[in-house]
Amino acid sequence: MTTKAADLLNPEVLADVVAGKLPNAIRFAPYAKVDNTLVGMAGDTITRPVYGYVGPADELQEGVPMDPAKLSMTTTQVTVKEAGKAIEVTEKAIITNVSGTMDEAANQITLSIADKMEIDYLATLGTTLLSFDGTATTAQNIVDAIDVFNDEDDENYILFINPKDYTALSKSLIVGNTFLTKAQIADLVGVKDIVKTNRLDVGTSYIQKEGAVEIVYKKRPNVERDHDILARTFVLAGNHYYTTNLYNENGVVKLAASGV
Repeated sequence: MTTKAADLLNPEVLADVVAGKLPNAIRFAPYAKVDNTLVGMAGDTITRPVYGYVGPADELQEGVPMDPAKLSMTTTQVTVKEAGKAIEVTEKAIITNVSGTMDEAANQITLSIADKMEIDYLATLGTTLLSFDGTATTAQNIVDAIDVFNDEDDENYILFINPKDYTALSKSLIVGNTFLTKAQIADLVGVKDIVKTNRLDVGTSYIQKEGAVEIVYKKRPNVERDHDILARTFVLAGNHYYTTNLYNENGVVKLAASGV
């Protein structure tokens, strides 16, 4: 039996490949609260609850009933987004390069969707109302920015920073002729990790509490195919439904000079 190009294009297999690779391809996912509970449920608008703290426990007296507190809750509505990418591959490329072409197509679709999700993640960081007037190019500014949280206990903080700002920070902490490692710098300024990303403008950084941003998955990645019989090409289209949300409204501080 002759192997045809269509035989080598199994959308279900490709969708499984993309779904398997996507979580690891999203660099910011380890610092987020990931929610898969809505996968398969209908609707494109999600209501996310935010609960208020009920306060410290009361001192009780023997035989005296407790006074119940009311649980306060506010909600935020977020809209599910659809991200996708299409790739066109010739029949000849598929048939003559069986072991690599489709793997690379699935890989490129995965990277493309992950890239879009990272853009949305950083946009979500930008919705915070907490800010510090100064850049993250000095240890002093970062430590002072963490104070904006007004936390009594140590938290796991993540610093998102442009590589050029990170270089300036690193230069400011040179010991003799020795540069500190990223882990050493993170420990020195009081954060769990430092994430360098060119998607942030120079002069703008964010400190995020771990889990302050959530990634909500609505539908597993899907891959479909189409065939152009005249051009003898296959089009692979992958898409994914998700949203990002600021789960903790007091969980992100923006660092930027005045006016930025």
